[in-house]
Amino acid sequence: MEKLIEGALAEALKRNRDRFNTKYALARRSVPALLPEAFAEHLRSTVSPIADVVGSHFVDCVDAVVDALYDLSLELVGKGFLGEQTRYPALLDGWRKLLVAVPHFLVSDPALVCGSVSNALYNLSTTAGARPGEWIKGMIQMGWICSDAASFLEAGKVIAWRSGMAHYREGALEACRKLDPDVARAALGVMDVKSAAPIDVILDRMARDPWQHPATVDHGMGRKKVLKIVSRAGAFRGFGGLFPAPPRVAVRGGEFLVFDNETWWTLTADLFGSTLHRVGPKIPGLKNEINPAFKIDSSGRVLKESEGARFPALSKSSSSASNETTLAVTVPLSHSVYLVAMVEDFQ
Repeated sequence: MEKLIEGALAEALKRNRDRFNTKYALARRSVPALLPEAFAEHLRSTVSPIADVVGSHFVDCVDAVVDALYDLSLELVGKGFLGEQTRYPALLDGWRKLLVAVPHFLVSDPALVCGSVSNALYNLSTTAGARPGEWIKGMIQMGWICSDAASFLEAGKVIAWRSGMAHYREGALEACRKLDPDVARAALGVMDVKSAAPIDVILDRMARDPWQHPATVDHGMGRKKVLKIVSRAGAFRGFGGLFPAPPRVAVRGGEFLVFDNETWWTLTADLFGSTLHRVGPKIPGLKNEINPAFKIDSSGRVLKESEGARFPALSKSSSSASNETTLAVTVPLSHSVYLVAMVEDFQ
C-alpha cells in the first residue's frame, strides 16, 4: 500500500506499518466490501493531500492526523460513504476541499474535527433540498475567521442552517449567541455589512420572524413588508420528492404538519430553506388549529392585517393552515406546499 503513496502519508504508514495492517485486516474481516484497491486509492487521492498539508505546517502532528483519518476511512469507505464510488459525493468533496483548508483545526483534535465534518455532510446530503456544497464553501471561509476548532464547529451549525437545514434554526440561533459577535456575524453572512445592527438585535429579530434576513436588520427601522409566496416545500415522489399524492396541511402548536394520504410529516421552513421529517401514518387527536393571523379565499387572495395580495396559483386551495408568521397552502393539482409570508420589499 505504501508503494502507491508518497509524501507525509507514506512516511506515517511506514512508521506504523504493523498497526495499520492489523486495523485493515480486522476491518476487512467484518466488511468484505472494503476492497484493498479501492481503499488504497482513497488513501492516495484523498487522505495523502491532507497529510501533506498537515506535514508542511505541523510536522509533529502528522501521525495523529493520519491515525484518525485512517480509522474513519476504514468505516466510511467500507460503507460506501467515501471512495470513488461514493453515494455521497459532497462528503468526498468535504474531505478533499475543506479538511485540506483547515489543518490548523484538524491537528487540535483530528477525530472530532474530521468526524464532525463527515457527519454534517452526511446529514446535508441525505436531507432533501439541503445544499452541502454551500456548507463546504461557507466553512472554508469560516476557517479564516474562527480562532479555534470549537468555534469553527459551532459556526458549522449556523452554516448548515443557512445551507437549507431549516430544522436547525433554534440551535443555530443559540450557537450564534455563544460565538464571538464577529464570528457570529460572519456565520450569518453579514460580516461585510457596515450598517448592520448589533448581533443581539439581529438574532432577536430573526427569532421572531423566520423570514427576516440578517443583513437587513437595522435597529428596527426595516423596509416595507409585502405578502409573497416565499417557498414551495415537497414534490411528487415519482420526480424525486416525498409525496405520492397531493398533500394537505395542518398546524398544531405553531408547527406545520403535512399528510400525503400515507404518512404525516413535520414541515419546517424559513428564508434559508425547508425540510420535511416523517412522523408516521397517524397523529392521534389532531385538530387543525385556526390562527387568525392569515386568511385566504377561493380566489387565492391572502390577507394579513392590513396587507392583501392575490396569488392565482393558490386559488381553490385544498387546505390551509397558519401560525403567526407563515401561511401554508395546498392545491388539488400540486404535490407541493406553498408558503406565504410578509417579507421585505426590495423593489
